[in-house]
Amino acid sequence: MKIVTLVTVLVALVFVTVTTADEPDIDINHTDVDTPSDEKVPGHEGTITVHVVAHTHDDVGWLKTVDQYYYGSKDDIYKGGVQYIIDTVIEQLVKDPKKKFIYVEIAFFKRWWEEQDKETRQQVRNLVKGGQLEFINAGYCMNDEASVHYAATIDQMSEGLMWLQREVGGPDYDVTPTIAWQIDPFGHSSAHAALSAQMGMKGLFFARMHYQDYDKRKRNKDLEFNWKVENGNLFTGVLYRHYNAPPGFDFDRRGVDPPMVRNPQSPEYNIPERVEDFVFYLEEQSSHYRSGNIMLTMGGDFCYQNAHKYFKNLDILMDYVNANTTNNGFKMIYSTPSQYMDAVLKSIGGLQNKTDDLFPYADGPHSYWTGYFTSRPTLKGYVRDCNNVLQVCKHVEAAAAPGDKLGATSELLRLAMGVSQHHDAVSGTSKQHVADDYARRLAAGQTECETLITKGLKMKSVYTGKLHACRLLNESYCEVTQDGNRSLTIVVYNARVTPRIEYIRIPLTHPHYHAVNLVTQQYMPVEYLRVSAATRALNPDSLPLEGVFRAELPPLGFASFELRVSLNHVGRVLKSMPVYYGEDLMVESQIYKVYFDSRTGAMKMITNKLAGMSGRSDKLTQRFMEYSSSPGDKVDNQPSGAYIFRPLNDSPDDLGDPILTDYIPGELFTEVWQTFDDWITQVTRIYYDKFHIEVEWTVGPIPLDHGREIITRYDTSLATNKTFYTDSNGREMVERVLNKQPTWDLNVTEPIAGNYYPVNTRATIVDSARGMQLTVLTDRSQGAASLGDGQVEFMVHRRILNDDHRGVGEPLNETANGRGLIARGRHWLFYSDTISYHMHRDIGMDFFYKPTVVIGNEGGIEVPTWNFYKSATPASQYLNIVTLQKIPSVNGTDLLVRLENTLPGSEGGKPITVKLDDIFGVEGDFNGYQELGLAADRDIKKVVDYKSHTQHDDAAEHTIELQPFQIRTFILNFNSTETMF
Repeated sequence: MKIVTLVTVLVALVFVTVTTADEPDIDINHTDVDTPSDEKVPGHEGTITVHVVAHTHDDVGWLKTVDQYYYGSKDDIYKGGVQYIIDTVIEQLVKDPKKKFIYVEIAFFKRWWEEQDKETRQQVRNLVKGGQLEFINAGYCMNDEASVHYAATIDQMSEGLMWLQREVGGPDYDVTPTIAWQIDPFGHSSAHAALSAQMGMKGLFFARMHYQDYDKRKRNKDLEFNWKVENGNLFTGVLYRHYNAPPGFDFDRRGVDPPMVRNPQSPEYNIPERVEDFVFYLEEQSSHYRSGNIMLTMGGDFCYQNAHKYFKNLDILMDYVNANTTNNGFKMIYSTPSQYMDAVLKSIGGLQNKTDDLFPYADGPHSYWTGYFTSRPTLKGYVRDCNNVLQVCKHVEAAAAPGDKLGATSELLRLAMGVSQHHDAVSGTSKQHVADDYARRLAAGQTECETLITKGLKMKSVYTGKLHACRLLNESYCEVTQDGNRSLTIVVYNARVTPRIEYIRIPLTHPHYHAVNLVTQQYMPVEYLRVSAATRALNPDSLPLEGVFRAELPPLGFASFELRVSLNHVGRVLKSMPVYYGEDLMVESQIYKVYFDSRTGAMKMITNKLAGMSGRSDKLTQRFMEYSSSPGDKVDNQPSGAYIFRPLNDSPDDLGDPILTDYIPGELFTEVWQTFDDWITQVTRIYYDKFHIEVEWTVGPIPLDHGREIITRYDTSLATNKTFYTDSNGREMVERVLNKQPTWDLNVTEPIAGNYYPVNTRATIVDSARGMQLTVLTDRSQGAASLGDGQVEFMVHRRILNDDHRGVGEPLNETANGRGLIARGRHWLFYSDTISYHMHRDIGMDFFYKPTVVIGNEGGIEVPTWNFYKSATPASQYLNIVTLQKIPSVNGTDLLVRLENTLPGSEGGKPITVKLDDIFGVEGDFNGYQELGLAADRDIKKVVDYKSHTQHDDAAEHTIELQPFQIRTFILNFNSTETMF
């Protein structure tokens, strides 16, 4: 279209009569033009429908806390108040039935809803019924996709979606979302796409994609594609130029874009040039999409503070464009993402398929968003720990009889965990005071759940005293164990549905205890060791000793133990033994032989002793290194920061050889202690009968002389062919090849940062020719890379002096207790032949579901063991109960239960059969079950082909079959009886 033609059209439209004092009445049907009516936008046949999606993106914390954003306080940081957005949007929708709006974040909408009267709530329901208000995504937040575990993602989505159905929905008000709206996360995982499909989402829209991939897709008109995910497909659309309004047409947030002034007598009159610019933008956007439809996002961060202003200007713009559809080729309508998706699918035949993921994300040649995979490591670790507390909390809450008074509920921690999955929370990309607020919320919820867990386990065990949670066991501190004159009762809960053996470590003041298994009434060996200097530096209140004993735990239940004080008895305190330089130190367990350098304590070689692998050994070394953070340079002024990892050089600096400080052999375990620097220490721990080797690192405070990004690198003799594998949110393993992307030719501009990927639970390197592998499991999300053959490195901590210019506005310089942050974490190393590789799933479940320990020092116990899982048939080691939660019920007791087969078919997974009326051993009280979609907000028939989905089930026998890697969601209904559980 020629610009002169558009100007002619607009000039013709302005000669009208004025009917109000301040604004003319425009005849939008006037079409006195000199452009041929058959002129269309190049590349399309017919009129292009512009789907105007009015939206607001409301971060659940980022620059301000959740409360500050909701109430609109702290305007000096950012002008935004979510309550006012929802207020004014609802007003405008009620006034004009033609308008539509989408809303996403239930953490905010729930709060707003609870403040409204019945009349306003009914108005909202009517808007939903009329199609004006559509809930999209509707999780408690818009979660991150790199640093979140799949179980936490399911929980937060379920929290939002179930609330929406319960409080807003109804027979006449369908609030069921069908669109996943992940417009702001910094990269996208295949696991999250699969989970979305299993929740019943039909489409996914996002805005951030590697700039090279985006440019290619834009050229080829492939910005919309079919994402083939586990057990399904997902229509996927990439938003054009992010999720904001077109440049110059933001009518709300910043007040810098001019309004639409349509009075030709006003000196501010701007209709011709404004509409010209807008149509030019539509032409550009539509030229990169295949169908006769484009989505125009009108909104952005905390937009529609003044919905009247936004909609009024938008209406004027739409009126002018629609008045001349014949000439400009565009018809604008208020729409929603689901409406847009349906229109696209009706107008085109097929879409390109995609099977891989969308990591890493980069928005420029030297701007790789791979730093946030590790940013705020202690917050990431705390989120993981709180997830463990929450699952046990829900288990104990579900096990309580109707009359039990637990004194707390799981709700506070459920909601805090929902908030913490937000893409600026667990990602580590918020301002410091906001990160502190996330931690505050988690701590409050954890306290509630600890109250519930200790009271619930006290009731189940019939303990006569008070049980206490010990939150700082990893820092060798527990208040209740400080009194060395009292015996200790220790109750240990196992959240897995299979029995397990764990080594329990209890902080103590002296070694004068006998250990007793209260289930068998047998004495047990207990070994003591002194607490390290690193632990004392981490927590000056740490107790001087730790007692360690081997605990056999029942499935989905607890066992009890006692440390009986006997001041005349002196337990075995393990001593540091001398090591002779020049001779390798060999530590042997039932599974491994591990060789250490006698001077540095560094691992040198590993052998797996099991049958079929005798003599199968590999070099295995480990070092700490650092990348100096780039502050920006002449090539590009991009610095490293909370989001972005940009090292100053293309190789890390070695932090030097460690010193072996202690070699502590025992019968249950052996520890090798190393000091790398006064701010880096490590313990390598080998248990006698475990399939993993534990590496516990303590890093910090990182010196402040320049930005530093600390890695630990494992180097082996495995021939890995430039390839390694990372987990996708704890689910499938994804192949990563050095300097390569599977769907486009990568131009390597950042050889280090561009090869970093998110690791949520594990990374693997494989020597296919020799059939050997090494898997490193993590206790939190971290960034990882394999930059050399047989290598895998993990970034464990970061301290940076620059902001990376992505909005947060402050450097990543965390402090605690008046000094730089100290982070402590663990890696588990699993070395085996590839035939045994599947065992990493079972080992990973043990790592993820840490045993929960509560301790008392003032009473006796009558019921030393109890378990929720009472089926006579032992559960498969690959069966996992993802969720066990009591939910509101009309009749009896309803349990929300998610069952998972954790082993994929590619790793040898087989179907697992589960009898639902037998799993909790209460067959006589079982009333029936209903299967739901993954988020538990809709019937399974709305998600899958039900006949195919249930073909191996036996409904009459209440028996279901879990296919490899499948998760299924059920509501189990039981009679409410005092003796039910």
